[in-house]
Amino acid sequence: MFSHDDKELEPFLLSDEKTVFQCSIFAVKEKKAETQDKQHSLNIYTLDCANWVNVVPVTASGQIVLIEQHRFGTNNFTLEVPGGAVNFGENDATMAALRELEEETGLTSQRLLGLSGYSPNAAIQSNKVTYFIAFDVQPLQTKAEHDDPFENIKLHFMNIKEAVELARTGRISNVISAFALLLAEPYLNAKFKQPQ
Repeated sequence: MFSHDDKELEPFLLSDEKTVFQCSIFAVKEKKAETQDKQHSLNIYTLDCANWVNVVPVTASGQIVLIEQHRFGTNNFTLEVPGGAVNFGENDATMAALRELEEETGLTSQRLLGLSGYSPNAAIQSNKVTYFIAFDVQPLQTKAEHDDPFENIKLHFMNIKEAVELARTGRISNVISAFALLLAEPYLNAKFKQPQ
């Protein structure tokens, strides 16, 4: 149902929330949704996830660092930017972004630029993903403490134009990573004087 008039939209009424499934990375919530006039109702399901961060690492010479890893959802290898969940107790997305960068690449940065935060899927998810650019990345002096046997990662270094082209053509198939590169592109082009 839609309207072309100037009437303000009203939110649906949500009640009777309960957790129907929970695991280490998300919880499925069931809620009763009703129209404002209470003439229609249905049970809806949402995913409660931790907030996420994604980082576009770039070296001092303008090389983008991408990671390649096997992903369970597609049962395939994907090229991505480093990223992950903001851990419980981490109040600062910037610190989570730096931690993810260090854990997944062995690189660090003294210059993180926060971009914007977005809802990855407002229809069913409650979380937000915040994007960063990590400038002048360099190897850590001491290896980051991160012992996850299910994060087997290969690094790829490439120029800005090539990385953005992979995002634009879907060869970076993870939409969150592709969007990170497209969001970072104007900043990277300005810093490294790339033609638009």
